[in-house]
Formats: sequence, C-alpha cells, structure tokens
Amino acid sequence: MSAARASSKHAGETAEAAVLERVPELEYVQDTENEHVDARVADVLVARSDVPTVALPVLEVGTLVEIKSVMVVYGENQARGRYYLREQQHRHLLEHGAVYLFAVCVPAPSRDVIAVKIVPATIVDELVSSWIDAGERPDYAQLSWSRIFDPAEVDRDGGERP
Repeated sequence: MSAARASSKHAGETAEAAVLERVPELEYVQDTENEHVDARVADVLVARSDVPTVALPVLEVGTLVEIKSVMVVYGENQARGRYYLREQQHRHLLEHGAVYLFAVCVPAPSRDVIAVKIVPATIVDELVSSWIDAGERPDYAQLSWSRIFDPAEVDRDGGERP
C-alpha cells in the first residue's frame, strides 16, 4: 500500500471513529464480518438535527451502514472534498437495502466531523452518472460533498466556505 493510500485510510478510520462516537445508535462492524460496510444500526435511529437523513425518518435495527468521509476542502485550490465510491461495494449496499453515512470533516490531521447525513444507497445510485474504469483496480465514482449537502449545512456547522 502506498504512503498516500495508507494516510488516506488512517484519516478515514479517524473520521469513522468520530462518526461512531457522534451516532451512538450505530455499532462498528469488523471487516472480517462484512467487508462492504463499516457499521450497522444497533438501536433504532430516528433522524435528528445533528444526524439528518434523506427519505428515511427512522432506520431499523440491523440496517447496514457504509461511512464515507471527506475533508471540507483539499489541495492548493481548496476544492471541495470528493467521496470515493467503489462500484462493487455500492452494488452490495443496494442489494442489502443499506445506507451511506456521509461525513464532511475539518482538513487533516484532526478530521473532526463538521456535518453528517444518512442517504439510502438507492438515492446515491441516482447521483452516480457513470463508473470510472480503473483498469486493474475496482471501478469507482466520485461525488463532491456538495452533491449530498447544501453548502449552508456545512457552513452552519462551522465548516470553511470553499
């Protein structure tokens, strides 16, 4: 694994831990148990102001959750962060009625969570216009956080205005 990928993986794990702390209704799922998701709903999760949902006022116990995080901005141009979705994982989420929990974080190293939103995989499917053929690596798509969040939601919670 390259140093950049290892750093990115560590940052994602840091953000994932912060999300699980923020949303106590979720429990961590070991990779050995299910490599396509990070968590599951352990206690009924009702949408609330700090954990809004799209089209789901309540998430039932057992619902599978994939946590995706990005920095609010990255690079010299301070571009909005982009979520990296893997096609095979996305198909698994669709088959199992799973959801994504998207998080926008403060730039590294802290990865403090600014905003979160839960979105069913079926709705995310409508946002993906095409999958990028990565050759020997898994096909993927990228989504800017502004496709999931209104920029005012992120600004309201203390994010930087990109």
